[in-house]
Amino acid sequence: MTASRQGRTEFNHGLPMTVLISILYPLGPAAVILAPLIVGGVIDEYGFTDEQAGLIASMDGLGLVIGLLIGALWVRKVSWTRMLFVLLAAYAAANALSVAFSAVPALLAMRLACGFCGGSLFAIINAALGDNRQPDRAFGIAQSVQGVMMFAAFAAVPLLSEGRLVNSLFLMLAAAALLMMLFALRFPRRGVSVQPAALEQGGPGRRQGLIWLGLLGGLLYYASIFGFWAWIERIGINAGLTSQTVELALGISQIAAVAGGLAAGVAGDRFGRIAPLLCAAAGQLAVLWMLLGEFTASAYFIGASLYQGLYIIATSYILGVIAKLDTTGKYVVVMNGMLGIGVAVGPSIAAALIRSGDYNGINLAAAAGIALTLGLFLFVIYRSRSITNRARRPNLSATDR
Repeated sequence: MTASRQGRTEFNHGLPMTVLISILYPLGPAAVILAPLIVGGVIDEYGFTDEQAGLIASMDGLGLVIGLLIGALWVRKVSWTRMLFVLLAAYAAANALSVAFSAVPALLAMRLACGFCGGSLFAIINAALGDNRQPDRAFGIAQSVQGVMMFAAFAAVPLLSEGRLVNSLFLMLAAAALLMMLFALRFPRRGVSVQPAALEQGGPGRRQGLIWLGLLGGLLYYASIFGFWAWIERIGINAGLTSQTVELALGISQIAAVAGGLAAGVAGDRFGRIAPLLCAAAGQLAVLWMLLGEFTASAYFIGASLYQGLYIIATSYILGVIAKLDTTGKYVVVMNGMLGIGVAVGPSIAAALIRSGDYNGINLAAAAGIALTLGLFLFVIYRSRSITNRARRPNLSATDR
């Protein structure tokens, strides 16, 4: 390898490298974000029950979790570039094969495999973003890119073959994985080297305790968020909205996701993390109240967009909290595993709260989870103010406010 080629694949904290890494970011959780369309599709096209559809959505999330948690063990030991090519090929193959199955057991197995490949990809990408000197900014940029790509996916739904929405979505994911191979060519081979001595700074026991409390909070938050999000399509239909209105609203919501990611990317840590998390939680609680029972199309458009934009902002800062405390380079990956567990269990728990077509229990449970999550992270941020990690990220000097 020549010196110039080696230079192109070395990790750095610059904006071009961050954007490159961010381009691959959406692929890992793509099927989870598209869950409302997949859930509705398998109900309408395959004749699945609500419970079976919830399980399909949960399998993608469960596979994502397994891939992330196992990935935390090897992500610092392999060539990121080589592993990306293997995982992208496997992800494309698993999604393409999903088209061949419409029986519940077989499709559950294929979605679990797809989720595992996506989670393994996500482990590498999150490790790379977490290594950035400004993790809030890096994750905000990644979330913005995710919003753009997910908006394109939702916007393409009306162009897909009628009655074949689910198969078209699976093939779209397979094609996206193959396209991402072009960007993997310039992906860094490895991340920032972690100094073992850093583990002893700032009280390792206290630091790890706060990290694990944050991991628990992340799990609870995503179970709450995606428990509602997986059923937002059905909630809209149940309120009397047309399928076209619901699909348009969900597509437009991804623009708000882009705005949320950009806001987090521009703001970084200049406003601390407490204020953004408070604003996000308050806005999401308002949305859950607004979408209770009967509501208008305008309320649905506003609610779906606000919910997406605020969840993206909250995610960027939640990951920033863990990245600031993490001295091993692995807990950001583990955190995404915990978020994935929330994604996996959320839709199924929410399905159990449905009572004869009444979805209000989902809104109330999500609201309780968001409020509890906010309390946990406010505690973690407050107690972590005295802990610094200059050994790994010397340019991070902003304090939480």
